[in-house]
Amino acid sequence: MIKNSDYVIGMVEARTDFIKGKKGTIISLGCYSECWDEPVRESTLALIKYFLRKGNPVQFATKRYVACEDIEQVSKLISWRGQLSIFISSTTLTKWNSIERGTDSPEIRFGSFDLTKKTGVPVYLYIKPIIKSVTISDLNKYVDIVKNKDVSGVIVGSKFIMNNDNNSKLAPISNGKLKYNEKSLEEEYMYVTLSQEVQTFTESVQAIDYWRNHA
Repeated sequence: MIKNSDYVIGMVEARTDFIKGKKGTIISLGCYSECWDEPVRESTLALIKYFLRKGNPVQFATKRYVACEDIEQVSKLISWRGQLSIFISSTTLTKWNSIERGTDSPEIRFGSFDLTKKTGVPVYLYIKPIIKSVTISDLNKYVDIVKNKDVSGVIVGSKFIMNNDNNSKLAPISNGKLKYNEKSLEEEYMYVTLSQEVQTFTESVQAIDYWRNHA
């Protein structure tokens, strides 16, 4: 179900908890759907432009290739380093064609890391969720990507699940319906290994807060 950008902007602006500006609400696109698919890309770009003008931090996550000309459309609206950040999502390399069907191949989507030098926009490798016994098998390949491409950092993220356990930490999306899955040893090992190569976080908002505090 596609909603146009004006409809989404109206929904956000109507919220009493929406805060404008650098320290305000993080606008996060691509959590529930592929925001860079052709039918919705122009709406996504319209949302990015609108909230950049408001001064808010904007992030989007995608399994698509992001072209330089698309980001150049919005780069002039960026008022502080890291206000816009891109997260190139991947949960598997060797099994992407079966687990991530319908997406751009990792080779194609990882071409987006060139944007960091071309536009100054931070581009992160977004490894989430960690699929048990699958994602970790590609760890050495992920390390090679970090070493050989212009990766701004890595997110090694936990899976969100439906959970009625009151002791579980709430996920930052879903209005309390989702919680963090228990962190696995595989996830911890990947985090430690990748953090030895590049700045590594467990949540995308941590990367945004880094730029809000250092830009």
